[in-house]
Amino acid sequence: MKGTSAACLLAALCAPAACGGGGQGTTPAVAPMPVGSSAPGASRVDTSSAAAANASASANPAVSATASAASGDAAPAGPPGPGDWDRWSHGQKMAYMKSTVMPKEKDLFSAYDPSKYGSMSCKTCHGAGAADGSFKMPSPDLPKLEATPEGFRTLAKKHPKVFEFMSRQVETQTAALLGEQPYDMKTSTGFGCFDCHTRM
Repeated sequence: MKGTSAACLLAALCAPAACGGGGQGTTPAVAPMPVGSSAPGASRVDTSSAAAANASASANPAVSATASAASGDAAPAGPPGPGDWDRWSHGQKMAYMKSTVMPKEKDLFSAYDPSKYGSMSCKTCHGAGAADGSFKMPSPDLPKLEATPEGFRTLAKKHPKVFEFMSRQVETQTAALLGEQPYDMKTSTGFGCFDCHTRM
């Protein structure tokens, strides 16, 4: 997600491997393509500062969160405003993910599939990045997506339920939690699929 999302187009297709926040990479985000659309756009959500902050954090996220709390980093009261995420400390990001992003994403995902996401954790979205403390996003542990109109049409046809869930609910909620707009194909800006997923 900004590393949250959570607009994680196919996270629901994979076994629970990851969740929530951390740092975005510089891979462009591409929104789901409605059937019949022409070409996917791309936007960049830069949260590379999170990776730098995480580099000095413990490899154990629980220890990092405890250390952050001890250093006085508290969860911000609301979602980040424009540019705020990059200014937040690692401790603030961890606290916000724990207090706000993770509970809301878990509620959303577990309502969609309680058997698969009832025990959702940071690893569900962040994969190995949750274990090593980097929380790198997009996550190579999530399903890779084909960044073409045909690829998105195929996903929509083969997996209509998860496609609808990811594009209508996860992307919207995750963008809001991270203080971003959902991906807009007209302007090629906003939070979208490739903020969580890597490309094929």
